[in-house]
Amino acid sequence: LSQMILGCLFCCRLPAGGLEVPGNGVADFGAYPAAESREHTFRLVNATGETVKIRKIRSTCGCLISQVSASELLPGKALEIRTQVKANSVSGKFSKTIYVETDMAGRRFIRLELKGTAQPLVEVKPSAHFYSGKLKAGREYEFRFELLPSQSGVELSAAADSGCRLEKSEGKWFAVCQLTPADGTAIVEKEFRIDIVSPAGQPPISIRIRGTLAGQEPISR
Repeated sequence: LSQMILGCLFCCRLPAGGLEVPGNGVADFGAYPAAESREHTFRLVNATGETVKIRKIRSTCGCLISQVSASELLPGKALEIRTQVKANSVSGKFSKTIYVETDMAGRRFIRLELKGTAQPLVEVKPSAHFYSGKLKAGREYEFRFELLPSQSGVELSAAADSGCRLEKSEGKWFAVCQLTPADGTAIVEKEFRIDIVSPAGQPPISIRIRGTLAGQEPISR
């Protein structure tokens, strides 16, 4: 009888433990220059007595590159998931998520998180996405933005037809952007581009001004 009981316990044994991720599956990069990339390797440990298969890995944005060292996870073994946040792919405070799909009952999806604060090479004040409020058609407006480099040696340039002129005073950069709203549209929106000459290879600064035309209401969609 005792042998029958032991045999039954053996054949009906349930998987012990689970899928463990050190660090609760969160990688916090803290504050760092947005012009640099950041990498992190997550480890998944199979603390069950069964083989777990990795079906798919999904991310919430294209800035994440995920690579997995194996397609299945044997009992007691670990696999690595290598991730990267590309340079200049995020700006400001961010949180990006990766989902690992498995065939394990009760743990189909494992959530991994990459977060931090990517400090842009040049910060735009008051904001790179500026709401101007109501504007009048045919009237010329000027908007002044302060451009704050996060390091020394930054040189900027604006083309003559960009709609912005650059001013530099006591080491500070300013962009003065002109906008003349046209009649016949409820939404006023224009994007201005300022190039970063030095350091080379950096994406341009984009300033977007948005407002509404006085006397016209935007159409709801």
